[in-house]
This record gives sequence, structure tokens and C-alpha cells, in this order.
Amino acid sequence: MIELCAITYSDVGAAIRHQRHLPGRPTLRGTCAKYYSECGRTVKGLAMSLWGDELINQFAYDTPEISIICRTDLLIRDSRLHAEYNVYPARFLASLYEQQGDLFVRELRGTFAIILYDKKARVLKAWTDPFGSERLVFTNPQGFTAVATDLRLLLPLFTERPDIDPVAVQQYLQYTCIPAPKTIFRGISRLEPGHQLTSGTAVATRSYWDMTYAQNEDRTEKAWIDETENALRSAVSLNMTGLEPSRMGCFLSGGTDSSSIVGMLSQLTTEPARTFSIGFDDSRYNEMHYARITARHNKSSHHEYFVTPNDVLALIERAIPAYDEPFGNSSIIPTYYCARLAAENGVTHLLAGDGGDELFGGNSRYADDRVFQHYSELPIWMQRLVIEPAVSLGNSWTRLRFFDLAARYIRRSKISIPDRWFSYSLLSSVPNQELVSSDFLASVQGQHPLEPARRHFASAPSRHPLNRYLYLDLKITIGDNDLRKVTVMSQLAGVTARYPMLDPTLAQFTGTIPPHLKVRKSQLRYLFKKSMAGVLPPAVIKKQKHGFGLPYCIWVGERGPLQDFTFDVLGSTRCRQRGYFRPDLFEWLWSQYDSVHQKFYGDLLWVFMMLELWHLKHDEAAMARQQQEVVPLSHGVN
Repeated sequence: MIELCAITYSDVGAAIRHQRHLPGRPTLRGTCAKYYSECGRTVKGLAMSLWGDELINQFAYDTPEISIICRTDLLIRDSRLHAEYNVYPARFLASLYEQQGDLFVRELRGTFAIILYDKKARVLKAWTDPFGSERLVFTNPQGFTAVATDLRLLLPLFTERPDIDPVAVQQYLQYTCIPAPKTIFRGISRLEPGHQLTSGTAVATRSYWDMTYAQNEDRTEKAWIDETENALRSAVSLNMTGLEPSRMGCFLSGGTDSSSIVGMLSQLTTEPARTFSIGFDDSRYNEMHYARITARHNKSSHHEYFVTPNDVLALIERAIPAYDEPFGNSSIIPTYYCARLAAENGVTHLLAGDGGDELFGGNSRYADDRVFQHYSELPIWMQRLVIEPAVSLGNSWTRLRFFDLAARYIRRSKISIPDRWFSYSLLSSVPNQELVSSDFLASVQGQHPLEPARRHFASAPSRHPLNRYLYLDLKITIGDNDLRKVTVMSQLAGVTARYPMLDPTLAQFTGTIPPHLKVRKSQLRYLFKKSMAGVLPPAVIKKQKHGFGLPYCIWVGERGPLQDFTFDVLGSTRCRQRGYFRPDLFEWLWSQYDSVHQKFYGDLLWVFMMLELWHLKHDEAAMARQQQEVVPLSHGVN
């Protein structure tokens, strides 16, 4: 794992703080990096550095014109170019930049975070890959501009610790993550997926790649089926680039996406695919049965691990520091143990199925929401003069459940989209004054938690509701949440994740598929499942969508160490004094968990607990920074 940090500065104090924290840079695993290197040392007012537990010199390169540092896992079919990249990634990218300028990233495939200083133009530039598998954050206070792979690398540059952004906390509670471009800290932003940052006299960001939906109605259904299969096979083949079969494996949850990747890989190699699956002792969360069906169908070399409540406690103290801001997706736990299982069996790269739902229409809410769309498509006069008066009258005169359900249906149908999608969430279903303190409510006044979702939905390059929902999910569910979950936990376990479904060529192809072939009435992934008929076992094609969750909501209700840990964290004086929530919120959540809805409120307990645990780790790190001694400035300011 490599960390990157680049600063252009005119402020001597910022440079001193930067240098003070260079020695002993920690890695994702919490240890001190074995290797450290610098780049651009001859440029006044520039500091570019990288460090990690692997050899890093090939990820930094200097020429008279540019300095570049990078963290990449590029996929290149051309054997000559791949060999050149493999020997010296930074030099390879520098050559592309010198030939093509800023647009060189458009043809890159794979994952990357690239920071470059153009010495002639005196401009700092940075890029992230199209879907944001790699992450870059930046800040531009008076006196310097800094870009890094981790928020914690920027904090020492400030004379005072940046404030927590209450709007970011609000958005975390809504999405279990903080959507780009916000971060948990005021004054620090995240570079959005598929974007370029340019810092000269001012900092600017712009998109160099985005999803499109230029749907094509000319093909027959049979042609679409064939082309979809070919497009996915090509993407899987590309993601095998540079890997020995013995070092390559697949996440296998038992779902449609991961099973399709395994099936394609099995067809493309002569050796059995290596598959890794996680199970639970609760049938509501366990898909091991389907994972085994896929493994047998493809004759894969299959490995399994069953996660227990003790595994949660064993990991959580290591998982929290791996994320530089609050992250509330409980699936980090099974993801880590699956990746660790692969690493223990000699695997260095895992193919993941993330993105399939958001490209081919696999989330149940895509079909569910069509039920509500039907009502809004009825003539206004019919809604107002016929249906709604009849339902209101029936509700007032009778106690029939039918009229109550009809009234609820009408109310939800009238919620605008995409707000309707989130209407079951805590912040949308409970008055905020009953959840948060008056001070916190005042600090987020005028900031709606659904602003990021509304922004993506409104800017989607399609007018069809399904494509707009898919676009929204690619931005938040994939770019802000799922990729962050899988990438970081894989790195913590010592493996690299690759995402065949998120190959830009495949993604743009799916944008041409007519929406009615993605979701047909209540059939999710209609075209995708047709195209995978020769790849997937029939039982997997027919199964209902399950998801890859953690049964924390079940386990926390059982007396034992996990429940005690949760109570200790959320019931602590420090947690109550954060100032975000009303003092008795934890007791209210627990009462709702106990008497109203175990899964809904159990999952919320996890989200609140992860927020508090992040705060505790952040507070510890801040105290440690304050105790560090100042070391002499080595270079960069004249």
C-alpha cells in the first residue's frame, strides 16, 4: 500500500509542519512504512512524497518538465506497453502526459490516483479513476495547496485542527458514508471520481469522464443478449491482465454479479478459478448455498469462512483507523475476512462483482419504485377527483386495512423523486428535532441531507427515470460507498481488488441498452440474466436478490461481548457529550430495536457506533500529533 502527498506552498509554517510529520509515516495497517521517497526536490515551493511497505521508487518520476507520483493498478492489453508500465509505472504515465497532455487519462483502464507537477506551467494536477476506486483529497487554504491519498496526511499542515463539518455528519447518517466532494473536515474536499484537479493561481476541478446513456433501440433482443455476454467477457479478460492464475481469485457471494465473474473467468482460463466466500450462521444473511452451487458448476477451487460475532470485535479496532473519515457500511467485516482468506491462500488480486446492479438494473428498489410511478402517471383529475376522495372516505368510514394501505401508497407516490427512494431512512421518517440537538440542527440549517442525491439525479445524462436512478447509484452507492468498502478492506488484508463490471468500456455499453431490457416489469436484470444463461447455474439466475450484509442487527440483541461493546461505546459520557444528538438517543434507538423493528434499528446502531469509534480514533491521533516534536526543515523553502 502506497500513500501519496504533494504540496505547493508559499507559507513557511506549512512547510515546517509538513516536514515535521514526514518521518515514520504510518501505513494502512498502522505500522511505520518501510520505504520513503521524494520527488520534485529541485522545485522551489514544491514537496512531493510517497511511502509504503512495498518498493516505491517506480511510482515516482522526475523529468526537467514534470514530477509525478502515483498509485496505480492499470490494465493494458498490449504486451509491449504492459511490460513498459510494469517496470516503471510513473515513467510510463509521464511519457503519456508529455505526448497527450491532460487527456492522457481518458484511455487508462484500471484504478489510479495520479499527482503531477508541470514545471513549465507551474501547475499541480491530479486525477482519480472513472469510478473512484482510488481516492484523493485536497485543501487550498491561504498559503498552500495540498493533495493526498488520505485526509490524515493533510491535517498536520493546518495551524489549528480543521473543524468537523456538521453537514458531513448529517450526510453520513443519511448514506452511511460522506458523498464527494465533501469530507468530514471543513476546508478539505475529495476529488470526485473521473475528475481532474488543477491548481495554479486557483484550484479548479473538472470531469474528464462520466457515464452516458445514449440508448440504442435498433438492435433485436437476441443481438443485445449476445453483445452483453461479449462485453462482459472482454471486461473480465482485461482484468486478468498481468496476473498468474495462482495469484488471482474471485469474491464469491453467491449473487448474480460475483457468480457471473467466476463463470466468465472459468471459461477464459484452463486452470480452475479460485473462489472465496463468506457465510453466517443466520439463514437470512447466508448465501453460502448459492456460492457452493456456482463453485461446483465451474469446478472452482473453493474456500469458505464463516464470520462470527467475535470476528467483529477482533477486526473493528483495526478497521476504524483504515478509514480516514466515518464509514458505516457493516459489510466491511465480511469483506475483510473474505480478502484475508484469499491472502492466506497466496492470492494477490481478487475480482469483485461490484457495479453490476447499478449498470444492469439489479436493485429491488428499481422495480419497487415503478409501482409508485404508475400513480403519478395517472391523469391529475383522476387522482384528485376520483381516487383520493374515495380512499379518504373509505378510511374515515371503515377500518378496512385496504384503505389504510391505499392512503399510504398515495402519500408515497406523491413524494418527488429521488426523495421517495430515501423516505424510509431515519432522517426522512423521524422529525430531526427528535434526533439531534438544537445546536446541531442550527449548524445544518438550510442544508438538506438529500442534496447530494438530488444533485446527481438532476444531472444524470438521461431523462428516463431508471437511468437516472442508475446514475445516482453509480455516484453514491458505488463511488462513495461500495468501492471504498472493498478497496480499503482488501488493502488491509493484503490483496488488490479489481472490478471488471466497472470497466468504462463495458459501462458505456450498458448505457446504450434500452431501459425496458434492464428492468422488465418486476424482472430485475432482465437482459443480463438472459445473456448469462450459458454462464450461470439456473438456480442462481432464478434466485431472489439477497445482498451481502452482516447480521449485526441479530447479534447485537444477544447478550455477550458484542452487545457489551456496543453499549460501552454508545452509552459513554464522551459519546453523549459530542453535541450532535439528544442525550437519550441511544436509549430511544434501543427501545425501538427491541419493540419496533430489529433490522432497521439494529443497522442504525452500527452506523452510530462507527461514527463514535471514528471520533475516538481521531481524538487519539490528534493528541499524538500534538506531542510530536518539531524537526528541522530539510528542503523546499528558500
